[in-house]
Amino acid sequence: MKRKFSLAGLLLIMFLSIGAGWGGWQLLLARTGPAVQLLPSMVRNRLAACGGTYVPLSEMPPMMLRAVVSTEDNSFWSNPGIDPAGIARSLVADVTTFSLEQGGSTITQELVRNMLLNPKKTLGRKIKEMLLALVVTHYYSKDAILEMYLNEIYLGHGANGVELAARIYFNATPDAMSPAQCVMLAGLPQAPSLYDPLVNLHAARERQREVLDSMVQSRYISAAEADQIYAKPLGLSR
Repeated sequence: MKRKFSLAGLLLIMFLSIGAGWGGWQLLLARTGPAVQLLPSMVRNRLAACGGTYVPLSEMPPMMLRAVVSTEDNSFWSNPGIDPAGIARSLVADVTTFSLEQGGSTITQELVRNMLLNPKKTLGRKIKEMLLALVVTHYYSKDAILEMYLNEIYLGHGANGVELAARIYFNATPDAMSPAQCVMLAGLPQAPSLYDPLVNLHAARERQREVLDSMVQSRYISAAEADQIYAKPLGLSR
């Protein structure tokens, strides 16, 4: 005999589910909120310890922002801190290869991982990373998240943050970087040592081309503009 649910019963189940989810979210905010609200000062303190200078987003070249978002997290401006489609793709890859190598991480998750968690690749850490990314998005605007990320991300050659990287690689300030230099830096987070232009210029140039191609696909620039940027000299410090 099939059991029939009344409309009232279904509504009750729905409201109980919503209530449980809301309660869980409030508990998560209560437990993680204090640490997440310390992020700006944590980023500034780490940067100062490395000899870098914190740079507001308004002083970052627009090309730098577009290149980083296009390469690291193309859904950054619209996602809630995690990218469900990216997580699904990485999960399939991890199951296929029996590993946790595929991250599917967003810029917000990378910020959380670098500042609040350890780098050990475990399922538990990955779950914490995703939950904390949701909390960070709750407390901070997208501009604030991107600003913190650009000031803490490791870009190789001992450089944490865009300001220190610009100084080391190009002997320049962030606002004086050329589009070619911005695109070069945007490609470094994936493998800073491998793509270090002062050590392996050939690999760095190949990565620069990949970033430009990603920007074309994301419609940040045209193919002709990408070619023009790639043809420009990098002006490396040595």
